[in-house]
Amino acid sequence: MISYLRGKVLKKSRDGLVVEAGGVGYEVLLPGAVAAQLAETVPGGEVALVISYHLLATPSRITPLLVGFVNDVEREFFEHFITVSGIGPKAAARALTLPFARVAQAILEGDVAALTLLPGVGRKRAEEIIHQLKDKVAAAALGRERAEVGPPSRVEVLREAEAVLEQLGYGKAEIAAMMEGLGEAARECETAEEVLARLYARQRETS
Repeated sequence: MISYLRGKVLKKSRDGLVVEAGGVGYEVLLPGAVAAQLAETVPGGEVALVISYHLLATPSRITPLLVGFVNDVEREFFEHFITVSGIGPKAAARALTLPFARVAQAILEGDVAALTLLPGVGRKRAEEIIHQLKDKVAAAALGRERAEVGPPSRVEVLREAEAVLEQLGYGKAEIAAMMEGLGEAARECETAEEVLARLYARQRETS
């Protein structure tokens, strides 16, 4: 199974890349949000991608599908997204045109209208995404299910939440403003998931 790919870009299209690694050309599908981050990538340049690997089965053959991401957080979010009934990896890649942070925020806020902006997502599907992922989205944004020996310190919790927001596409100044707006409530949180949930809840209250 391929989980990471680094090499020279042989070809670039609107929805993906062909990357040469070890003398082999790998076709990689990119969600729109990822393609936007790699807009300056050109054939002949180097690229490093985290890969979500899938096998698509038809009556006549089994075809590998490689979906590329900039970091592990994006891949983990994608892999949570495709657990929603009726959303396969190709449909998810087509749908995720907005920054992952915006999609995560819409799920946490139960914002059906925002999710229907995603290609291929109607109102019923948006409601299903919220229903199935709302309780998981903070953990999905963190990119892993943690099994910790002991509770993290408050400083570690805040740093982890900030790192997640940065990887999801928020700028450092924007993150600092969000944390400042949360104030002392941020220091009451015991997990990074709780910090993220409170941030999104506050944004909903002030919007």
